Amino acid sequence: MDLTTRAVPARSATTWLVVADWSIEPQPVLATVRRRPAAVLRIVVPAWLHGLDWAGDPRASVPCAQRQLERITLLCSAAGLHVEGGAVGDPDPLTAIDDAVAEGGVDEILLFARGRHLASGYPLSVANRAERLTGLPVQRISVPRVARGTRRWRSVGGLCELARPQAS
Repeated sequence: MDLTTRAVPARSATTWLVVADWSIEPQPVLATVRRRPAAVLRIVVPAWLHGLDWAGDPRASVPCAQRQLERITLLCSAAGLHVEGGAVGDPDPLTAIDDAVAEGGVDEILLFARGRHLASGYPLSVANRAERLTGLPVQRISVPRVARGTRRWRSVGGLCELARPQAS
């Protein structure tokens, strides 16, 4: 048997790298990917450090990112979407994106975040820098941050804990 003539199967579906901030609602991520043509999803949730979080433990947001990854993966799988894999990424979103793209097979990046991280007119936005770094198209999807009073999880002192309900 001649093994040198074995054909390599061609990829038939587009592979999207879904990059989602851990501090956003996961339902808009599902709603967006469901409206797009069938694709293979890879999910990365950077352990993104917001505000003054960067001054403390650089891994403080990892538990929050892990919970977000689990929620998005469960929502997408339950909706019948093909989730090839997922990971909690580096606290620097560009490093997390670069690490995921380096594994190969990504056709497009869907960036779910908020604010200036998506702004096309802001040259230092994560979206613009990710396009330059990877050479891949980046679709910017603005998703509001979970409201402070309703956010289920928050990073506190290096731990991701259940937010306490507001007193009435």
